[in-house]
Amino acid sequence: MPIQKRIWSLTEEAFNSLLAQLDADAEAAAQKYEIIRAEITKLFECRGCASPLDLADETINRVARRIIEGQEIPPHSIGAYFYGVARNVMREHLRDPERDWTSIETLSPSHHPAENPEQTDSQRLERYSLERRLECLESCVEKLPPDMRDLAISYYKGGEETRIENRRRMALSLGIPLNTLRIRVHRIREKLETCLFTCLRESTES
Repeated sequence: MPIQKRIWSLTEEAFNSLLAQLDADAEAAAQKYEIIRAEITKLFECRGCASPLDLADETINRVARRIIEGQEIPPHSIGAYFYGVARNVMREHLRDPERDWTSIETLSPSHHPAENPEQTDSQRLERYSLERRLECLESCVEKLPPDMRDLAISYYKGGEETRIENRRRMALSLGIPLNTLRIRVHRIREKLETCLFTCLRESTES
C-alpha cells in the first residue's frame, strides 16, 4: 500500500547532509542511519501500517529536507527528532482519505489492527520502549572514544560472508591475533550494554 507521493524527493546533497548530522565520521554515520531506519520501520510495523518501509523513507526524507533547509538539530536529540517526524507521518497516513486500502485478509497477522485495548496499550509501550532504546544507544555510542567506536563499527560492517575476511584484515592491520580482536570488541559491547542499561533505567526513574 504505497503512500501518497510527495513533491520533494531526497537528493544526494540532502542525504549527505543528513549523514553529516548523524556523525562526522562517514562509517559511524552510516551505521547510525541504518539503526535509525530499522527502528523507525519497526515503529510503523508495531502500529499496524501495511507500508512501514515507505513510511520510514518518507520520515527520513522529511528530516533530510529540514536539515538541508537550515533546521538545527542538537546531536543528542536527533533520535527524538526522527521519532517526532515519524509520528506526524503516521498521523497523516492514517487520516489520509485518498490512500489505497489493503484488505485485512491479505495482511500478515503482525499487520492486523489491534482492537483489544490491552493489546493497543502494549503496542504503545513497545513503541515508547523502541524510542528510548534508540536515544540511549545513540547517546552511548557518542560517549565511546573514537578509536573504540570505529573499531566496533568496522568489526560489524558488511554482510555475514564478508565479515570473517574483514575481521582477519582488521586483526592483521592492528598486529594482533583474531581472538584478541574479538576480546576487544566484546569489551566494547559490554561498555555499551552497561551504558544502555543505565540510560534506560534512569529514563524509567525520571
